[in-house]
Amino acid sequence: MNYKKIVILFVSGFLFMPVFAVYAATPALSLTNNGDGNNVQLVVNGDPSVSVILYYTKVGAGAQISSVGNTSSGGYFSTAISTSSYQIVPSSSVYVTTNGISGPSSNSVIWPISTSNSSLTTISLSQTGVVLSAGQSATITSTGAGSLYLSNNSNPQIANVNVNGSAVTILANANGSTVSTVCSTSNTSSCASIYVTVQNAGVQALTFGQNNVTIVSGQNVPISVSGGTGVYMVQNNPNSSIVQTSISGSTITLSTTASSGFSSITVCSTNMSSCGIINVTVGTASSSIISFNPSNPTVSVGLGTTVTISGSSGGVYYISSNSNPSIAQVTLSSSTLTVVGNTIGSSVVTVCSSLGGCGSLTITVNYVASGGTISLSQSSLTLLTGQTLSVVISGGASPYSIINPLQNIAQTSLNGNILAVYGASVGSDSLNVCSAEGGCVSLSVLVNGSGVNNSQLVLSQNNLSLTSGQNTTISISGNGSYYISSNLNSSVASAQINGSSAVITAITAGTDTISICQSNGQCVNLLVTVSAVVSPFNPPATPPATTFSRYLFSGVNGEDVLQLQKILSAKGFLSATPNGHYGPATVAGVKKLQKANGLSQLGTVGPSTRSILNQILNSTPNASSAAIREQQMATIQQQIQQLMAQIAQIQGQ
Repeated sequence: MNYKKIVILFVSGFLFMPVFAVYAATPALSLTNNGDGNNVQLVVNGDPSVSVILYYTKVGAGAQISSVGNTSSGGYFSTAISTSSYQIVPSSSVYVTTNGISGPSSNSVIWPISTSNSSLTTISLSQTGVVLSAGQSATITSTGAGSLYLSNNSNPQIANVNVNGSAVTILANANGSTVSTVCSTSNTSSCASIYVTVQNAGVQALTFGQNNVTIVSGQNVPISVSGGTGVYMVQNNPNSSIVQTSISGSTITLSTTASSGFSSITVCSTNMSSCGIINVTVGTASSSIISFNPSNPTVSVGLGTTVTISGSSGGVYYISSNSNPSIAQVTLSSSTLTVVGNTIGSSVVTVCSSLGGCGSLTITVNYVASGGTISLSQSSLTLLTGQTLSVVISGGASPYSIINPLQNIAQTSLNGNILAVYGASVGSDSLNVCSAEGGCVSLSVLVNGSGVNNSQLVLSQNNLSLTSGQNTTISISGNGSYYISSNLNSSVASAQINGSSAVITAITAGTDTISICQSNGQCVNLLVTVSAVVSPFNPPATPPATTFSRYLFSGVNGEDVLQLQKILSAKGFLSATPNGHYGPATVAGVKKLQKANGLSQLGTVGPSTRSILNQILNSTPNASSAAIREQQMATIQQQIQQLMAQIAQIQGQ
């Protein structure tokens, strides 16, 4: 032990006599928790046979002193002090003096908190963390512990903490953080901590995808973070052994291996410019299945739709994966998934619950329906494995495309406006056929049977040229009975099946596509071109010039297509006979016209090409009319030859 030397000096005349009279020992204080949740063993070593006075802080009363006994003749003193009887504030500083209040003082020691008593009251706070801006205040309440008192505030310059009964009021002073400890007055060993973060004044708190999350062991739950400036960091996690965190960019991932527990996690941006709290509870896994309504949505490019999520009650939903985010953009708010189509295609999105369990849905993105409608020669196909059937696409705008091709059930290939479907395996599904400017239409495919049907459907003719009122018969070969599946322009021509033949009757000028099928589902398309009957003795007057107004492309039919072909023929860009059907030869002719006029060679008639065609019609009507008359005379000569051949056939009979 240490001693203090007291020097007394006597002065008398010319004599000086120093006297070393008194030595006082500095007492040494130690505290030991007895482990019963209340009593603390106090031990003092100091001067012999002197009083021991204890200096401590009393709950609700502040600084107190109390004489606790005397040292022995050997300078030793030991006694048990009841924390509850003295109402000593846990974690507060205490010290002793010996030989009265003016005697030497000991070192300061922290009064211990005991948690070994199983009967201690547990403090339950409404919040264990709070984020405020300077000047703001918040009130936290407790349950189950009666009245509280403030045991400690680590940084009172950051925030003032006041306790009134079971309410704790916090007033933010300056940017920073502090930890406040509150205890129960009924059991001073029952305490809890409040983590206070004060962010810069005038800024908005961080926002999270979820503020209150329940997770289960083994789950990794991502939570989005937004707001603030700079990078995000975890400012405080009071129960890091219960809930673990990691941050990557603007996503904080929560995980746990515990079976129960709770933590209030404070997240801040750089320099604590903005902060926020995520409350995390460790719960029990849910066994319910996650489902979606609708289950597999379809959305147009640039448009959106919503999907409702259900199942795994009590958990927080989050997007686990999106196989093609460039095709479909997905965002999640509570139990609503918002889907926006970016580009044509499909994407598989997986949504999981923080209580376990996941579900997936397929999102299909189609073209925006901004052009004409699209149609198919058949809306459904039935074929055998190994068999190939064809479907004719019309309307809309080329190029056409196939969405969600059926690679498992059937294989598809597209050549212009002809879709070929090959039966790969037994089953059924559907695909979407879309146009560049029109919407989409669905085609149902059923593949049944086994083996290959080698008997393909064949027509004796696939292209017919008739005059109004004329009819002809074509033969059909294949397997089974035959039927007319569709007639795209029944006002131009009609068709009737008679055994293994089809009788085609021309009605009026124009073009038509007739789909002939056999009973096993295979179909073949017949193209019919009908011309008006013209007498060589009374040729029609030259038709007036028309104006091109619509978008023309491969696969379309009409009078404007026929007019286009006549102009191309007159200009030397088309060698085929004009028939009103926009086929490959017409595409090639349009490209030559576009090249000659310095336009992009697309093969379709858009605004720039229409302008050129209208100039040809309107600026040189005589030349155009002459070309048209020349074409008409050629048609008349052809019709005369056909009539002469028919007469010769009749005479031969």
